[in-house]
Amino acid sequence: LAAAATAVALTPGRTDAAAAETLAADLSQESVTITTGFTGSTVLFFGATDGPGDVVVVVTGPPQPIVVRRKERVSGIWINRRSMTFPKAPTFYAVAASDALSEIVPEPVAAKYQIGLGKLVLTPAGAPPAAEVEIYRRSLIRNMLRRDLYKSGLRGVIFPNRSQRLFRTEIFFPANVPTGDYRVRFLLLRAGKVVSTFDRTLVVEKGGVSAEVFHFAHNNAVLYGLLAILAAVFAGWGASQLFRRR
Repeated sequence: LAAAATAVALTPGRTDAAAAETLAADLSQESVTITTGFTGSTVLFFGATDGPGDVVVVVTGPPQPIVVRRKERVSGIWINRRSMTFPKAPTFYAVAASDALSEIVPEPVAAKYQIGLGKLVLTPAGAPPAAEVEIYRRSLIRNMLRRDLYKSGLRGVIFPNRSQRLFRTEIFFPANVPTGDYRVRFLLLRAGKVVSTFDRTLVVEKGGVSAEVFHFAHNNAVLYGLLAILAAVFAGWGASQLFRRR
């Protein structure tokens, strides 16, 4: 699903009047609805500044515990032997910028605003050795990149007009995108300094039959489990009858 917007009013994301005048932004849609057959959705992020500058857009999904497992070879068989849990890891993370992050975002700024995968804060449970944390941290990021749930360094923010004030970018949310409230942060930088930020919220939710099944399963876990077992039994019985007749 591709989203497009031609003329949408910009809604201030901050109460600071000066900041609102410096940077204003919005989304082409306030929510992404996951229905049966959902194959992903592209959301348009756009806005305006009061003058030239570099723009960075950071989208962060709701934090959830993520377990990273490490395989080891035992008696010739690879099995999961060790693991590390990151209790509040973002379930989605994407960064789009008007230029390469290394060119427009200094290290201290990147660390403060968690701009770029290298600056993403991923704190494990407990107090494991720093060397092990880094190994599992890289594995988590690699796994999320493979699932298309982490994206970084997208040079997708463009200024279509010559005034260098209006900007836009598109970010794709894949079919496996988790539900929840997503934080969208727009940052305007000049000479390596953040002069304004602007926050919005994007809601990813289930809709249609899939939403009804989802809510039923969570509100009636035992009954849902019994129905699932009965459905599997009847499906197996029906298949056996079909093959018996043949």
